[in-house]
Amino acid sequence: MWGCLRPAADISAHFVSAAAVGALSGRHSTWSRFWRETDPLSVSARCFGPRSFKKVQLSLGSSPPTTLSGSGTTAGSQLGSPTSLPEAFTAPSSGGEGSSGGSPSDGGSAGSAALPQLSTKCSLCHDTFTIPKVLNCLHTFCQPCLEKECTGDKIRCPQCSQDTPLPPGGTAGLPSDYAVSNILETAALEGASLGCTGCKGKESSAVARCFDCANFLCPNCVMAHQFMHCFEGHRVLTLGELQSTRDGLRAPQDKPVACLRHRSEALRYFCRSCDLPVCKECALLDHPKAMHELEPLSEAAPRHVEGLSHMVEDGRVRSHDLRAALKTLEQVSSRLQAQYQRAQGEVADTFHFYRSMLEERRQETLRELENVYNAKMVSLGLLGQKVQDTIERIHQVCAFVERLTRFSTSTEALVFKPLLENKFQGFLSFRPESGLHGMDLEFVSNYQAIQVGVRNTFGYIKQGGASEGAPRQPPIARPNGVVLGPADRGSTLHQNGHHPPPPPTSPFESNLLSKRFSSANSLGPFSTSLADVSPYEKWSSGGADIFHNGSDFGAPQDSPAPPPPSALAELSSKYLAGTGVGLYPLKSQIKRQKMIYHCKFGEFGVMEGQFTEPSGVAVNAQNDIVVADTNNHRIQIFDREGRFKFQFGECGKRDGQLLYPNRVAVVRQSGDIVVTERSPTHQIQIYNQYGQFVRKFGAVILQHPRGVAVDPKGRVVVVECKVMRVIIFDQSGNVLQKFGCSKHLEFPNGVVVNDRQEIFISDNRAHCVKVFNYDGVFLRQIGGEGLTNYPIGVCMNQGGEILVADNHNNFNVTVFTQDGQLVNALESKVKHAQCFDVALMDDGSVVLASKDYRLYVYRYVQLPASSAPPGGPGGL
Repeated sequence: MWGCLRPAADISAHFVSAAAVGALSGRHSTWSRFWRETDPLSVSARCFGPRSFKKVQLSLGSSPPTTLSGSGTTAGSQLGSPTSLPEAFTAPSSGGEGSSGGSPSDGGSAGSAALPQLSTKCSLCHDTFTIPKVLNCLHTFCQPCLEKECTGDKIRCPQCSQDTPLPPGGTAGLPSDYAVSNILETAALEGASLGCTGCKGKESSAVARCFDCANFLCPNCVMAHQFMHCFEGHRVLTLGELQSTRDGLRAPQDKPVACLRHRSEALRYFCRSCDLPVCKECALLDHPKAMHELEPLSEAAPRHVEGLSHMVEDGRVRSHDLRAALKTLEQVSSRLQAQYQRAQGEVADTFHFYRSMLEERRQETLRELENVYNAKMVSLGLLGQKVQDTIERIHQVCAFVERLTRFSTSTEALVFKPLLENKFQGFLSFRPESGLHGMDLEFVSNYQAIQVGVRNTFGYIKQGGASEGAPRQPPIARPNGVVLGPADRGSTLHQNGHHPPPPPTSPFESNLLSKRFSSANSLGPFSTSLADVSPYEKWSSGGADIFHNGSDFGAPQDSPAPPPPSALAELSSKYLAGTGVGLYPLKSQIKRQKMIYHCKFGEFGVMEGQFTEPSGVAVNAQNDIVVADTNNHRIQIFDREGRFKFQFGECGKRDGQLLYPNRVAVVRQSGDIVVTERSPTHQIQIYNQYGQFVRKFGAVILQHPRGVAVDPKGRVVVVECKVMRVIIFDQSGNVLQKFGCSKHLEFPNGVVVNDRQEIFISDNRAHCVKVFNYDGVFLRQIGGEGLTNYPIGVCMNQGGEILVADNHNNFNVTVFTQDGQLVNALESKVKHAQCFDVALMDDGSVVLASKDYRLYVYRYVQLPASSAPPGGPGGL
């Protein structure tokens, strides 16, 4: 029976008259209010039932301001008007009206804001709180009301719908709202007349207070407390004793707070390890001193309550910041709505402009069609008239001949023989069907080109740029800049503080007409100079030794000094003393320096800066990167940092249109761009540096163009796969030289030319570079299996050295002299599964076109060569 539960002697021994004084005294501290015991209210409910007693309706602020003993404050200042309640009384929010901890718009500082009225009524039963319990959402309700709201092992808050897990003890195990209970108790003492809350008598006046039951008692209840065993040990004081205690000078004391797990024990200790207040039983069973740090609650409470006060201050500061953020959100929402409406209008304007341009083009095409049709109809009419005239003349001549033969002698008829033969010869040679050629009429459209063109030119939705935040991954991206210090070269990467270029102007703020008539060859949004962008810091390669006896690629970078160039030349010459494969040691025996890319850009797609197959790459004199975007049928131009500049080309066979461009080269003197196309056109097109069409040629000569280069004199050198042929054109498309090399090549894919008319061709299946002269004579081989496995391209740097690129496992770059002596060997830190093409920049960077739809810019370090070979770079 709940009513017969006897509280522990140590709780009743400390109860409670002094605590009542503390509740009324102005000297009680914040921490004493925080830990004040109100749980005895649950005892009264268990003794007399949750609703069987009269609840006292209490109104805060109704008492006159009575001066408390031993303090300079008044009872009214503590319990008077709602705006003068102590701050600790306003922190927890109850479920009643006006019980929230503060208005969201209240911007005052801690302690200075007006405090809202604290309701003492439950929002569910609309009556004075009975055993007020606090949920996890910090809303307070009566325990009996919460028992009705229980659903399984949780309680859903009737006010905010947040779920609170039920403790093992049910609703009785929920924490009590000590502040509300203390206010109810204190306010009750200020009332003029109190009713008994311990029995069913509704008219009985209270004469005493039981602090264990938390009830005001009538004389009958006082007698029951004196004689019934279930009330043994309860602390009962008459109202007169309470008043005299309140007026005395006794120091305030804390009420003992019952442990939520052990109801008969008071909380006495604070466990630092678990950050929880515990009772004696908890300390013995769950928090042994050998494993937990315990300290008296009286010592720990002030420190932790002070920490809570600081948290409240921080929370109010944060609330102020969040209110400012809320205003910012409202502004951003308004701006976003305006931008949305403006963007809708611009989309509609663009659509109408497209429609007007399409309508204009339709009319032009129809007029052109009508003109062609009319011209052909006129031609057909003239041809028909000519046929009709010929028929009439034939009839005329035939009639003349019949008349002549009928009425003239044979001799007389022969006089007209030459004339008649001439006429009949003209009649018989007349072929009107030859004039019917070219009379067919057809409208040819390219739906794929239209689709790509619309996607590329209609516009796109640009996000971000208005506020700093997590940026969207753009089509053009680069990794953080890196620098390898001498102390940790080859291992640790540091950010270099690179600042990206300023974002382009929002398309919503640009003028529509300027967007409509801007050329496709414009420099795009990236118009900032390189001086505005922090340069990428160079990386240190560490140890530069190339050959290493063993397979330990992870050797420290501070390895012994590299061998002199003479030693390299001697070692390299040993591997050149023969022909065929196996000239070089296995790759596991070669120590390659590590390369890191300092720029990457591109992704899959059809927009600017996106690729579907970046098959070819070249670099012009300004170090702009030219990319052949094969399946998008276009050429894209980027600056040396990977920023998009412009593009040209569209799908088709007309002048200025491209069909599967797969390789590019640049004429260094003029900046013209040479483009090769694979089947079905297999031709060469030349565009100027601005992307304007110049000429095309080679469609009837070329079959499978693969690699292309331009020599120092502007001649175009094309190497073909499958047919294994090299063709040399001049700038006008005339064939200067061609020769087959099927005896030496297996699968050529790259070509570069020097100024001595030597052609260097990378052979993917022969794992080397083959060298020919312009007459087709095979000169020598560079590289070999085990060193240049599956090369994807060949380049020549400013020093005239040959760079052979392959991506067997990693992306590897092997540097040779033009005579084939090994100079340097490098490999990427990042694995690249498959790659298309490579090109060189003037600063010693290698541009790699990868099949992951990206381009990577690597920087390599070369060892000093013994002597610079003759011949400068050609083609790239």
